[in-house]
Formats: sequence, structure tokens, C-alpha cells
Amino acid sequence: MSISKIKTVHRKPLNVVVYENIKSAIVSGEIEAGTRLTETAVSEQMNVSSTPVREAFRRLSSEGLVKIIPWRGAIVQEFTFKEISEVYQCREALEVLAIQLATEHIDNEGIRQLRELLEKSAVVEDHTKYTEINTKMHDLIFEYSKNSTLLNLIQQINDVVLHNRNVSSYSDDRKKEIYHEHREIIDAMESRDKQRVAQAMKAHIENGYNYIKNRYINEE
Repeated sequence: MSISKIKTVHRKPLNVVVYENIKSAIVSGEIEAGTRLTETAVSEQMNVSSTPVREAFRRLSSEGLVKIIPWRGAIVQEFTFKEISEVYQCREALEVLAIQLATEHIDNEGIRQLRELLEKSAVVEDHTKYTEINTKMHDLIFEYSKNSTLLNLIQQINDVVLHNRNVSSYSDDRKKEIYHEHREIIDAMESRDKQRVAQAMKAHIENGYNYIKNRYINEE
């Protein structure tokens, strides 16, 4: 979509807000893959100088969300299926470890919050809100891992996953599958069964990968 979808800046630190607003628009799909972003256009839209925009482009480039083209600005990254496959391989390894650690630390209140988010995901119809709820669920799980380094690695990878997820919305059938997969994950965490929870998370990620794989095949 148009660059105008980026939110304008109010009273916040410019270097942070510019980065966060551009990133949010990319990850949510408001700015589509392949879109060219220029310092001039973004600066005018957000009513800021070119410096924080340039800094935002560099940071987004380091995270793999845009590609900087000298003298032309930045292009929102279009990920190949091979790149998506590599991301999912890394995601499986990191998230299985994270959820095993989280199972050791999560308390009854954490389980309650997860079940509440699960039930919200079952009734929401808006795709953006659905994605937000699912993201909150995963984020809450990983916070209980108590491993900040692991959290940072997962966050960087999941920015790519979220961007791709918003490009191709889930079908109703896939949403039903996700609901049952998430319920199994939460049940396994509540039972403190680390082997079961690892298997549940692995199955969830592999099913998500296969869904995206089929979407790529059907679009060719």
C-alpha cells in the first residue's frame, strides 16, 4: 500500500518513533513487499528531518526487513520461499528451546492469561486483531523463558514470520487447526511435561510452514 499508511509522529523521540512506525507498517502488511521507500517521502509524511528516517532504514536493513539501494532509498524486502524455509528452521530450534524453558517457570496466572488469549483468538474475525492476539500469546510464552538473549533472537526472526503471515492471511480451516495446536501447547505447559510441550510446539511450527509452502506452490 501507499507510504501514507505510516503513522505521523507526535511527542515521542523521533529516532525511535520513526523506526517503530515504519516497522509496524511493514510487518502489518500496510506497506507491501517490494514498495520503495525514500527519505524524502517518509520525512514529509511524518513531519521529521531525513536523519531519523535514514537511521530507521539502516536499522530495518540490519533486521532484514528492507534493502537499502544507494541514492534510491530502501525497498521493502520480498522473501523467497528458500529464505522463508530457512527462517522456519531457525524458528523451530529457538522456539522449542524457549517453550521448554517457559514450562519450567510459568505460573497459574500465566496459564490463565494464555487460555484467555486462546479463547479470544477463536472469536475474533479481523485478521489484524487475530494476528495481534496470536503474537501476544507467543510473546507471553517466551517471556516465561526468562532468557533475554533468546527472546531477542526470536523477535528478530518473528518479524520476518509476521511480515509473511500478513501477506497471506490464514484460511478459516487453518485458524481452527491453530486453535487446537495452541490448546495442546497450553495443556502441555500446564502439565509441566517438557517433552510433550516440545513436540506440540514443533508440530505447530511445522504445520505453519507447510501451510505457507502450499500457498507458495498454489501461487506459482
